[in-house]
Amino acid sequence: MEDIDLLKRRLVREKTARLQAEAILEKKALALYNANEQLLHLNENLEQQIRNKLAELRESEQRYRQLIESVQDIIYKISPTGYFTFVSPVVEKLLGYTEEEFLGSHFTDFVLAGYRVKLIEFYRTMMAERQDSTYNEFPVVAKDGRVVWIGQTVRLIEQDGQALELVAVARDVSDRKLAEIELETTQTRLETLITNLQSGVMVEDENGRVLLANQLFCDLFEIPLSANELVGYNCTLARQQVKPLFVHPDAFVDRMNELLETRQARVGEEISMANGRILELDYIPIFLDDNQYMGHLWKYTDVTEKYQARELIRRSEEKYRGIMNNMELGLFEVDNDQIIIRSYERCCKMLGYTEEEMVGKNATDLLVPAEFVAVVERQQEERQKGNAGSYELQLIKKDGSRIWVLVSGVPILDENGTIVGSMGIHYDMTERKQLEHELARAKRFAEEAQQAEKQFFANMSHEIRTPLNAIIGMSHLLFDTQPTQQQREYIDILKTSADFLHSLISDLLDMTKIEAGRIEIHARPFDLAGLLRSTQKVFQMKLQTRPIAVDVLLDTRITDEFIGDDVMLNQILMNLVGNAEKFTEQGKIQITARITKEEQDRQWVEFTVSDTGVGIPGEKQDMVFQKFKQVNPHGFKHKGTGLGLAITKELVEIQGGTISVTSQVDVGSSFTFTIPYIKSLVPAEQKNIDKQLTLVEELKTCNVLIVEDNLMNQTYIGSLLNKWNIPYTMASDGKQAVERAKSQRFDIILMDIQMPIMNGYEATVAIRSTQNPNQNTAIIALTASAMLDHKSVAMEAGMNDFLTKPFEPNQLLSVLQRFAPVEQINSEGCILFDEALDRQRLSELYGGDAAYASEMFSIFLTDIVPDIRKLPSICETKDWPNLASAAHKLKPTLAMVGLSELEEKMRQLENSARQDKDVDLIEEYCHDFMIEMDKVLPILQTELQKLSQV
Repeated sequence: MEDIDLLKRRLVREKTARLQAEAILEKKALALYNANEQLLHLNENLEQQIRNKLAELRESEQRYRQLIESVQDIIYKISPTGYFTFVSPVVEKLLGYTEEEFLGSHFTDFVLAGYRVKLIEFYRTMMAERQDSTYNEFPVVAKDGRVVWIGQTVRLIEQDGQALELVAVARDVSDRKLAEIELETTQTRLETLITNLQSGVMVEDENGRVLLANQLFCDLFEIPLSANELVGYNCTLARQQVKPLFVHPDAFVDRMNELLETRQARVGEEISMANGRILELDYIPIFLDDNQYMGHLWKYTDVTEKYQARELIRRSEEKYRGIMNNMELGLFEVDNDQIIIRSYERCCKMLGYTEEEMVGKNATDLLVPAEFVAVVERQQEERQKGNAGSYELQLIKKDGSRIWVLVSGVPILDENGTIVGSMGIHYDMTERKQLEHELARAKRFAEEAQQAEKQFFANMSHEIRTPLNAIIGMSHLLFDTQPTQQQREYIDILKTSADFLHSLISDLLDMTKIEAGRIEIHARPFDLAGLLRSTQKVFQMKLQTRPIAVDVLLDTRITDEFIGDDVMLNQILMNLVGNAEKFTEQGKIQITARITKEEQDRQWVEFTVSDTGVGIPGEKQDMVFQKFKQVNPHGFKHKGTGLGLAITKELVEIQGGTISVTSQVDVGSSFTFTIPYIKSLVPAEQKNIDKQLTLVEELKTCNVLIVEDNLMNQTYIGSLLNKWNIPYTMASDGKQAVERAKSQRFDIILMDIQMPIMNGYEATVAIRSTQNPNQNTAIIALTASAMLDHKSVAMEAGMNDFLTKPFEPNQLLSVLQRFAPVEQINSEGCILFDEALDRQRLSELYGGDAAYASEMFSIFLTDIVPDIRKLPSICETKDWPNLASAAHKLKPTLAMVGLSELEEKMRQLENSARQDKDVDLIEEYCHDFMIEMDKVLPILQTELQKLSQV
């Protein structure tokens, strides 16, 4: 029951609660309805507002787009990573790309390659530093390849502190940029021009400030600033500071101020500086097109040298104007038709006319003789070409007499440079012409006298030397007849007297040759030490009965051979030692030789010949080298001409040397001379008795033709050849010689010059020019004449050498050996070449084929040597490729003539020229090569001569 009550109460409570809930629900439903109605109303209003706002937004966007499209600048947006998100349509107009080609592309795709990194850094810096707005210019590449300069303003858009995007407005600034570049280029050129001008330049603005200057301007005015540091400097202050540098300081400043006030251009004003320099001032004001003054340019040029030259010319003109006024020179002017338009006073006096009588007349008709008209016409043609000229001619004076004048003619030009006439300066040279005529006549007489003197000496030489040759020769032969002691003494006296007479004649003829400049130097390799010892032995034998010692002291460096005239040196030593022997009673004679200077292959050798003789007084030492002077301090009287020392001095100086003497009375004398020689690579010929005997043996197969008209000389030469067992044939004149030459082959022809019927010259020409077995045989002239021109005539006639009478047996033997055919083939059948050449190489090349070797040696000397001579000139031009090519071409030819060492030197020269690394080394190689080549050329020529005789 209780349960039912509980249940009922619960039902009542639930019912009550439900009713309450329904009441609340109804109330809430009503409120919800009302709210829903309000919401519907609000939603309708909101939709209307949205529609309104969207319409406003579309209208605003349309206006914005129209605005963007109407703007000529490019507006674009890029993401922080650099990709385009928006670009205005104008981009297509400016760059040729469409919007679609830009959108999604990276900005670097359009920037010129060299500016991409720079622009990326610009954007990075802007975003890193959160720069709100920036400006930048850079070049982009348009679609058609054009380079367009863009100037852009960029804004950074941020949201919540993060970079959202970059918005930029860009425009085409190419015209301005190109103008700026051109302006900058022009300014750079101007600055470079001004900087390098040979004048001091300064540009000043309208406010008196320095805009531009060069360093020379600062240097001229001793301004302690650089040209850049001077920019902006106050010019008024600067002028005050530099005015002490001028001769007239205040006048300088006043003139500058005057130019600034007038603003008128001035060029070429000269200003004197206190240090003596002269400056030339140019002032150039600068105006714009609207005549607006913008400053001025100062230019200062140092014209000191030009000024001094002008002053020198001015003073020279004044000087020569004065000279012309005071000299005896006649001057007149003519027009192009030779009509005299003016004649000066001195000219009128010279010709005897007044000016009125000359003006208006034709100069040629009035003054010039008929035979000189052509001369004047040729000179007139030169004047019409604008050329000056000098010439000589005669002029006819008013009285009909003639004078010789030297004319200097020049054209006369008007202000336009047109030739309107000419002017002639006339110098009266009548007296000089007369003197020239007299001098010419005197010269002709002198030449005739000189020729007569030469002929006299030639005749005297021949007439005396011919019998003297026989006397000396016979004295030599008499020694071979086993004479008695008394006969030997008589022969000695005969030989001594003949030698003295020979010496006298030789001295006279030597001096004649020296004075006429007709003496020759024959340079060849010789043994200097051997020559000095030979001289020592000669005088030791001569003085062996007298208490006089003959010593030789040699420099230890005198070991090799030298190239020079050993015969001339021997004559010098013989003269000096012989002179010492004359004036020395006892003691010694000493010959000293030492090297005093060395330059490459050239050495200066100093020789001293000293004695303990009577000496020479100091006041007479200057006389010893004079002709025909003998100095005998104690009354000594010695035989001689007084020419020995004079000849010695001339012979030393001919060789480029000097000679001097020091002496003390009763103590002795020392004669010192120095001669330059070249060191030889070729050994000098060793002369000894054994070799002479060998030569005589070799000559036994030689067949000689002797052409001599003098019986004594025939006997002398024939006896010598008989002694040497050399076969010979004798001819008494040139005609017989020619006949013998036609019928028999000879190895050598000894030809006298002066003979009856046909002389030696004519006979030689006949033998050389006709077909006969001896057309190429060596012909040796035998003559008593020692004149050099006679030797030249002999060589021109076709002779090979010259042997002067009287000659000693060994001289004749030497000539025979030199020209006689000798064996050139060794035991193995190979040609025996000179030791200075590469014998092994030559033997491999030629073996015993002398004809082939002769042909190659001849080609080398004729064709290759001239090409070698060109190497120094190529070296001087420093044309190393051409030098290397020439050396490469010439190198193999050296081996063909046995010059293996020179071939290696040529290889060094070629390699150095190709590498072009050391100019001095190349030039040294070239110089050394040419020196060595000059040394071996005589050897090659001798070898060719020997080969042609095999």
